[in-house]
Amino acid sequence: MKNFYLEKSLGIDIREKSVCLTLLGKTLYQVDVLASEHIVIQSIIKSDKKAESLFLEKVNRFIIEHDAWAENVIVSIPRSNITVQSFKLPSPDRKSVDSMMGFELERHFSSSLNNFYFYNHITTKKQNQYHIVCAAVNKEVAVNYLQLLKKLNLNASVLDVSTFANLNLLLVNGEHQDPLSVMVDISSDLIEILILINSNLEFSRTIPIKEPKFQEVFLNPENQSEEHKRISEQVAKTLVEEIKNTLASCRNIDNSKSVDTIYISGGGYLISHLALRVEQESGVQVIKLQSPKSINQTAQSNSAKAFMTTSLSLALRKLKKNPIEANLLPEDLTTTKKKKIDIKKTAGLALATVFFIIALMVNQNIQAKNTLISLDKQLEEIKTQMGPLEKVDLEYKTLQKYTKALNKIDELNPTKFSSLVELSQIIPSDTWLKKIRFKKKNIELNGISKNASQLIPMIEKSSHFQNTHFVGTIITESTGEKFTIKTAVGTKE
Repeated sequence: MKNFYLEKSLGIDIREKSVCLTLLGKTLYQVDVLASEHIVIQSIIKSDKKAESLFLEKVNRFIIEHDAWAENVIVSIPRSNITVQSFKLPSPDRKSVDSMMGFELERHFSSSLNNFYFYNHITTKKQNQYHIVCAAVNKEVAVNYLQLLKKLNLNASVLDVSTFANLNLLLVNGEHQDPLSVMVDISSDLIEILILINSNLEFSRTIPIKEPKFQEVFLNPENQSEEHKRISEQVAKTLVEEIKNTLASCRNIDNSKSVDTIYISGGGYLISHLALRVEQESGVQVIKLQSPKSINQTAQSNSAKAFMTTSLSLALRKLKKNPIEANLLPEDLTTTKKKKIDIKKTAGLALATVFFIIALMVNQNIQAKNTLISLDKQLEEIKTQMGPLEKVDLEYKTLQKYTKALNKIDELNPTKFSSLVELSQIIPSDTWLKKIRFKKKNIELNGISKNASQLIPMIEKSSHFQNTHFVGTIITESTGEKFTIKTAVGTKE
C-alpha cells in the first residue's frame, strides 16, 4: 500500500565536483527517505556552459525519475563560496544586539554588506554576553546557483550552509555532550574543520585536499589496494595535524583543555578507513555522523549512504525543528510559506471521503445485484425456449468467459491503438520518439526534436489529447532538443 505524504522535502547538497540529492516524505507518524543519489559533476563556473549543462541534465534525470518537485527545496552551495565568522559581542540585552549587528558585520567582512546574502546565529553565553556565528555568500555567486535550479522548475525556499546542516544533525541526534569537540566534513577536494565549545561553533576553517589520487578512492566502493591504504593514512595524518593547527588558532582554548570527541561527516567510501586512522593518529574517540534513528531509510540506495549526510539534514529543515534555522536568502526571495495543515479539517475530509466511497460501493453492489436478477430472469426464459438445461448452462458459461475477456480488454486501455495512430499522424518528421509510456489515461513521450517547443500546440490541437505539458526542462544536445512530454488521453468536449 502506497503511503500518503502530508509534505515532501528535497535537500540538495552542491559541492565543487558533486551534488547529492535526498527526497523525504512526511506522514502522520514518520519521515521516509523516498530517494537519494550522489552525482559527479564538473565545477560550476558562471561562464562554463558545458558544466552547467551537465549539472542540469543529471539533476533533471533524478527529478523526473523520482517525481521530486517537492514543496520544500533546501539548498547548500560549495563551502568554498561561503565565509563563516564567529565572535563574542557584549550587549545590555538581546534587542540591542540586533541594532549593533550592522556595524559588527561591516567590521568582520572586507566588502560592503550590500554585496552579500548573510545569516546570523545568535546565542546567549551569559548575562550581557552573546555568541555570534555569521555566514555570508556573494550575491552574484548565490544567484548563479539559484538560477540553475529555476531552469529545473525548482525554487529554493532555503539557502543553507553545509556547516550548519551538519551541526544540526549532530545536535538533533543528541550525541554532543562534550565541553570541547571537533567536527570534520570531508568532501572529494575540501576538508572543513569546526571547533565546538559547549555546542557552540567557536571556529570554522577549510583546507584543500592536495593528495592527487584522493578523489579516485573517495568515489571507489571496491578499492582495497595498498595505494588505497596509503592515501587513507596520509589524509588522516594531514587531518590530525590541521586539527591541531586549528585548535591553536582559537583564542578561547588554552593548553589545559583537550578534545573529547571528533565527529566526521562525509568521507565518501573512505569514511570507515579514515575514521579508524584518525582515531589511531589522534588518540581521541572518533564518531561518524549518522542520520536520526526516526528516519525510515528503506528506500535509500546503499551507494548514496556514503554521501547523503548533509543533503539529508538539509531535507529535514522544513519537516522538523532544528537548532540552527539558517537561511541566507532575504525574505523577498524566499518562497511563500505554506499554511500548516489543519489536522481536524483533514480528518473530517478524510472521513467524508470514506463515507462517500462506502456509499459508492453500496450503490454499485445494489446495481450489480439488480443486473444479476435481470440476467437470471432472462436465463430462465432462454432455458424454456432453448432445450435441455445442461446445454443452456454450457452456453451461458461460454458467454460468461467471452464477457470477462472483453471486459479485461476494455480495462487495458482501449484507446492505446488509436492514440498511437493519432501520434504517428501529428508528430513532424524532424522529431523522433524514443519511448512512449502509457500510465492509465496518461501518455509520457520521450524523444529528440529539432524544435521541441512546437510539439505542445500540435498535440494539444488534436481532439484525442488534452492537458499537454513538458515534464522537466528541454535539454539541448548536438542531435537536437531532448524533451519529455506528458498528455492525457480523452476526447475534448
